[in-house]
Amino acid sequence: MASFSFIPFLVLLHVLILFNVGEGGEMVTMDDGELSGLFEVMGSLLDDPTWAQVHPQPCTDTPWPGVQCELMAQEDGSNGPQDGQQDYNPTIFHVTKIHIGSDILTPPCKPNASLSSKGLMKLPFLKTLSLFNCFNVTPVSLSSSLFENNSLSSLEHLALVSNPGLYGSIPSSLGHIQTLRVLSLSQNKLNGEIPQGICQLVNLQQLDLSYNHLTGSIPQEIGKLKTLTIFDLSYNMIGGQLPSSFGQLESLQKIDLGFNVINGRVPQELGNLNKLVLIDVSHNFLSGPLPESLSGLKQLEYLVIQDNPINTGMPLFIGSLGRLKVLSFSRCGLRGPILTSLSILKNLTALSLDNNSLNGTVPSYIGSLPNLEQLNLSQNQLSGELLVSQEFIKRIGMRLDIRGNNGLCIKNNTSSSEVKNPISCISSRSRTGGKKSSWGGEEHKDECGNMNSNLYQRNWSTKIHHHGYEFSLGLGQMFLVMILLLL
Repeated sequence: MASFSFIPFLVLLHVLILFNVGEGGEMVTMDDGELSGLFEVMGSLLDDPTWAQVHPQPCTDTPWPGVQCELMAQEDGSNGPQDGQQDYNPTIFHVTKIHIGSDILTPPCKPNASLSSKGLMKLPFLKTLSLFNCFNVTPVSLSSSLFENNSLSSLEHLALVSNPGLYGSIPSSLGHIQTLRVLSLSQNKLNGEIPQGICQLVNLQQLDLSYNHLTGSIPQEIGKLKTLTIFDLSYNMIGGQLPSSFGQLESLQKIDLGFNVINGRVPQELGNLNKLVLIDVSHNFLSGPLPESLSGLKQLEYLVIQDNPINTGMPLFIGSLGRLKVLSFSRCGLRGPILTSLSILKNLTALSLDNNSLNGTVPSYIGSLPNLEQLNLSQNQLSGELLVSQEFIKRIGMRLDIRGNNGLCIKNNTSSSEVKNPISCISSRSRTGGKKSSWGGEEHKDECGNMNSNLYQRNWSTKIHHHGYEFSLGLGQMFLVMILLLL
């Protein structure tokens, strides 16, 4: 018996689709109502009044890169994917994606672009709606009716990003879209509280509401989102305390709450999230101590706590987080010594403990961390010698900051030009007759502090947070890639 060749079969299938031919020789068509709805939506968005004339058959003969369609089995006599009829007719194209972004330059969104709710309601098979930098001039708000009455009942990805004209509250009716897996409303001007309805999106995997004007607190019901992997509320005005229900989000990998006004303590239930890779709660009003339960976060790589009134000693659990790459406790009111258990963190690339009240000597292991590239110990009460190797100095260079510590200097037997104006402990002692205690604060700033360049001084104060933020952006970009891959 002759063997079946799969490749010629795919070629034949492709040819049939190109010629709009379905099974039994039937012509592949597009529902008139959907076509009308698509024209309404694109007419409300794009700065091209002839778009419908140029693309009369956007699913077949006259495609446009921002519109995708699928040839799927429609149920005879039905108006959408929710009917229960079983007699299938796989000869109708349905619009499944509308995307406008920087990858599609022509035609651009028009200055008075709007979102046609009436047109979108005619697209019951739409899975992806992503509009980037489209609403720039005319104010646009999200209509509550858009997500009611089974409208957009197939939607899986909703991304309305970088739209300075998008304002108003987030409608609670969004919770009706049970199919939603990705919700990104970042970099807009949305305000009001996080609606309870969002907590009904039980299939949601990614929630990004960052860079808006949201207020209120995080709903306790957030724990219902069992499949959530990314949760980003950074750069808002969210207040209140972190809900204990965070401990139920066992799939969570990234939580970014930076730059809000959240207060109280970090709930111990956060230690249940053993898949977490990043925690950023910087620039809030969280108080200490941090719960020891966080020692269970064995996958954690980024821990950014800076600019919170923690006001305790360094948390003892830090040494158990062996995967940590970035650790920032800048401006947290930390006191006491630097933990010797940090020596376990062999993956650490950036350590920021500046602007605290840490005292004592700097543990000698600091210079032996093999991957450390940034170290900021400035503006503390540290003293003694910082023992580091020539290799460490060459690797770190200007990214080492020990200024503002009365009596702390660097043990360095090289005059490597990699470091600007390096002052060794030996030369500093010779200037004071070997009496380190005779250094005044201002004199120490001039001598032990001059190893750092002005450029470094300007950049380092927010470097660790930006490092965390760079990771946030990396995930944001990964998030967009994931959207494209999942379509």
